[in-house]
Amino acid sequence: MKLLLPFFFLITSLMGEDIYATFDVVARKEANLALTTSGVVKILRVDVGSRVKKGEVLLEVDNDNLVAGVDLAKESLKKAKIEEQFAHQTYNRYKKVESVIDAELMDQNTLQYQKSSAALGEAKAQLRYQNTLVEKTRLRAPFSGVISQRNVELGDGVGGSTLPLFKLISDKEVKLIVQFDEKYRIKVKKGAAIRYRVDGEIQWRNGTIAKLYPTVNPKNRKATAEVLTTHIAPGLFGEAYILGK
Repeated sequence: MKLLLPFFFLITSLMGEDIYATFDVVARKEANLALTTSGVVKILRVDVGSRVKKGEVLLEVDNDNLVAGVDLAKESLKKAKIEEQFAHQTYNRYKKVESVIDAELMDQNTLQYQKSSAALGEAKAQLRYQNTLVEKTRLRAPFSGVISQRNVELGDGVGGSTLPLFKLISDKEVKLIVQFDEKYRIKVKKGAAIRYRVDGEIQWRNGTIAKLYPTVNPKNRKATAEVLTTHIAPGLFGEAYILGK
């Protein structure tokens, strides 16, 4: 027995100490979405719980006048293309006989071609600008996820408010915000194994520390780490053990 006790304590010290921790579940990504353009909401496509894809239009404000501006810009671009094409053809014809025609006539056609090319570039830029104005009336999802909050109704006036129209969180992908006593901060390393259990569940799950925060919470003297996981609802909490070596 006397021989076994030192051996037992030796093994325990080699294995290291499991560190008790608690955690909160939060979405891996979240964003408060708003519009910079003011207007009246004419299209509202999502609600709380709606799953959306990156780039999907969530909301659109009244933009009929801007859409008309795009149509006018398209027509101006068509006209500019025709004029540039005609000026280009004329310039090429005179260029072939440049040596036998009046220099002033050649200069006039060269100038006309340059003006038409500049007008074409301006028409293209104007169309891009008008399309940008229309796009600013549409609120799109910056990443795929689920709508967790909605603060707008059809017909509302929006824009310029500090209140977000929607809150978007990542779907399925979550992270555990793990907190443990700061005296163990030096011992815990990125990649350390962790066992955790959501409050109310019996089953324990396994994970690894993905990130360590460089600061300690001054209010409770807790250090913080992150564990990436999936398929746990944000807002839940639980307990964990960071496993010793």
